[in-house]
Amino acid sequence: AALPAQAAALHDAPVSFSALRTVTINGKPYTGSMFHEPGRERDEQKLGAMDMAFILDGDASQGFLVVPSIKTYVTFPFPPLLSALIDAQMEKNKPVGEDTVDHIPTTKYRVEKTTSDGTHGEGFVWVSKRGVLMRLDGTVTTPGGHKTKIAMKLEAVKEGPQKPVLFAAPANMNELPFQALALLLNGIMIK
Repeated sequence: AALPAQAAALHDAPVSFSALRTVTINGKPYTGSMFHEPGRERDEQKLGAMDMAFILDGDASQGFLVVPSIKTYVTFPFPPLLSALIDAQMEKNKPVGEDTVDHIPTTKYRVEKTTSDGTHGEGFVWVSKRGVLMRLDGTVTTPGGHKTKIAMKLEAVKEGPQKPVLFAAPANMNELPFQALALLLNGIMIK
């Protein structure tokens, strides 16, 4: 029988949990709380001086960037590479070893994917026996050749039900147009 780690999509674990997540983009770390239930995820970050939450809905292939301090949000479609990570059919090459990430046993896999828009991602992922993506280390190359080094690691993973309100679409906030997403992130996260 296939283990959940082998059957699950890379990004969408089959169990609900919370964790502390650090994403490092081109050497710059961003740490915040993460809440996950199958099909949905909430990532909270402080970017610059602003607290932000990214709510991802795998079933709808879209997300929300929520900025509570200014009562606004932006709806965005998943970029092709994120859609590929969530795709249950994404192929993980054969395991390259066993490892431990924050005291949790994992299997390390090599992954590689080129999406329909020509974006190419490759690297390694560490997936727990319960199907949780515990660590990622890779490079994303755009069709124009720009490379971005991305790493992610979870700590303090606690399995258990999560509050549905964490994943709800923003209410009583102003929706900004999609173009505002780059304005909100420019100079804060994307360099």
